[in-house]
Amino acid sequence: MEAENDALELLQKAWIGDAWSPLRLPVDPFAIAQQLGIKVFVDHGLPAEVSGMLRKQAGYEDPEILLNAGDSRNRQRFTCAHELGHYNQRVKEGSDGAWEYVDKRDPLSSQGLDPEEVYANKFAAGLLMPQDEVKARADDPNPAALALDFGVSADAMRFRLENLGLT
Repeated sequence: MEAENDALELLQKAWIGDAWSPLRLPVDPFAIAQQLGIKVFVDHGLPAEVSGMLRKQAGYEDPEILLNAGDSRNRQRFTCAHELGHYNQRVKEGSDGAWEYVDKRDPLSSQGLDPEEVYANKFAAGLLMPQDEVKARADDPNPAALALDFGVSADAMRFRLENLGLT
């Protein structure tokens, strides 16, 4: 629940702006990164097994997110939101040294065993598919139609609906 709450807090601060504005869909993780001073690059040099990475210098200098150019736009959006989750968690912890996350596509990453990866995935889902908004639109939970509204893959939406107990 912590990741969901953190994502909602960031969404309110960097995307919605005030309590009276409606949520604009799809949520733009690239614009949110820009609001936080994080540069986002689509990188043609990342290996196929790397979906993205986050890095920064000490003192929160020059944070940047690199996304795999070979991925679909929806995959890049989710990866960007995932990296924002890593960034948010490290800022909350006060970790201001230099660090880097590299997110690979491998059997271990899909098992959901690493707490930092679990947090980042839940954060990304909460940022791109806010719980209240998904529930409000899930009268007829058609993952493909909802995925279009939220700018995510049908698989990501299906997983979100399952996690929210809506299927």
